[in-house]
Amino acid sequence: MNKDLTRLGYFLFFTGIILFGIMHLAIALYIPNLSGWSDPPGKLAIVLGEIIGWVPYTLSIILLITGSLIIVCEQYQNSQRKRNSSKSKG
Repeated sequence: MNKDLTRLGYFLFFTGIILFGIMHLAIALYIPNLSGWSDPPGKLAIVLGEIIGWVPYTLSIILLITGSLIIVCEQYQNSQRKRNSSKSKG
């Protein structure tokens, strides 16, 4: 079960990285088509609004956070198990 959960964490993290990169590529390709960006939200918010990219951009961040939390929690649990097993042997 732990290996499956760790693999899921790595998969979510990797998928988030790919989606985040693709969204930044789409943003970079669309920026030359902007007429101006003097509005307060800034370039990123304007481009995400114009290409309707808020959902995949937010999803990529959620995937990154979820995957990294799973990985960190699994690593912490593994270190606790190793520490407890070494204490019980000694």
